[in-house]
Amino acid sequence: MLITNIGYNKVWNVLAALSHKQATGKLILDNGEQKWQIYFCQGQMLYATGGLHQTRRWYRTINQHCQHLKFNANLLSTEELWEYKLLQQGLSEEQITIKQGKAIIRSSSYEVFFALASQSILNLNWQSDRELTSELFPNLVLSPLELKQVIEAAQKLWERWQKIGINDIFPEQAPVVKQSIKLHSRLSEESIQVLTNKFNGENTLWDITAKKRQCLALTTRTMYHFFKQGLIEVRAIPDLPSPLEQLRLAYCSTNRYRPLIACIDSTQTTGKFLEQILMPKGYKIEKITDPMQGVGLMAKKNPELIFIDLVMPEVDGYALCNFLRKASIYKQTPIIIYTGQDNYLNRARGLLAGATDFLRKPATATKILETVEKYLKLKKQEYQIKNNLSQSLALAR
Repeated sequence: MLITNIGYNKVWNVLAALSHKQATGKLILDNGEQKWQIYFCQGQMLYATGGLHQTRRWYRTINQHCQHLKFNANLLSTEELWEYKLLQQGLSEEQITIKQGKAIIRSSSYEVFFALASQSILNLNWQSDRELTSELFPNLVLSPLELKQVIEAAQKLWERWQKIGINDIFPEQAPVVKQSIKLHSRLSEESIQVLTNKFNGENTLWDITAKKRQCLALTTRTMYHFFKQGLIEVRAIPDLPSPLEQLRLAYCSTNRYRPLIACIDSTQTTGKFLEQILMPKGYKIEKITDPMQGVGLMAKKNPELIFIDLVMPEVDGYALCNFLRKASIYKQTPIIIYTGQDNYLNRARGLLAGATDFLRKPATATKILETVEKYLKLKKQEYQIKNNLSQSLALAR
């Protein structure tokens, strides 16, 4: 079943129909950039997940309802529905109760449905999966009535969000205080310190309200006053690595292939953003904010992929791309134009200058990873083959 261009107000009708049919499987919702998954077992909801911060949401809800939960990601066979499987693990080991498990499911679903409420158009795709069951703990589900209550609560929060007039801010964003003369002229040092501690650019609005056990709308409305004055800004931050990703990182630390990726951008923000996304995946990042000096030093490190911004104070991005491409050391190196100046003409000029690909700012973490993996996947495979061969030869001796 595939339904395209459906408004959020019709999503409940689809969920109600799945409950009525006692369906088992998952409903995939997407807006072209993000995906969410809602899992059902015999018409009852198991879990709702996906979106920008799947792992952040997991740790946040765990801290809200059962901070002591310890789980073993080694027992997970796949990433499919890993949050629910870890809850089952906690129940089987009597670390948490059914009540706590359902509270986690409700909290996660509440955030997911709030995110969905802000979408004007969604594509829906239902995939049946008869092997998807909750035999161990049949009560670890939300009934149709409980699901409806969560959806209605999320919808009320979204309506309140709109009424307050904060539609240009999203709870997945992280607020940070802008250090400026304007800030110091309006607030005392003590007030600035309080704001800086609370809004440090590392925690999303969901994170902040969960830690303080406050209302999301009220906290955001308080912050919005400073936002409108230009004293606070919000920024996108990447998700945390999932438990399975953390295991893979631990494995990579002993079988390490760490390609170097260079980021040539006059602002530090872009390099830090790429670093947050790519370092947990095993990549090294060389941040170059001064191309005039940095490019010469970069040649000694021989990066395997390069991101270049188009607009920089002293260097034209097209000219720099063309210069790098003509150098023998970079003839085969993937060069990605990463810029906010995205249009057909700029893309064409980028390709003529020797760019391999073109990525529009701000790209999602998923899109950045997909781009990097696309061009470095073959090199990783070559490294793994060589590494396995070396290990085999060592054992043969």
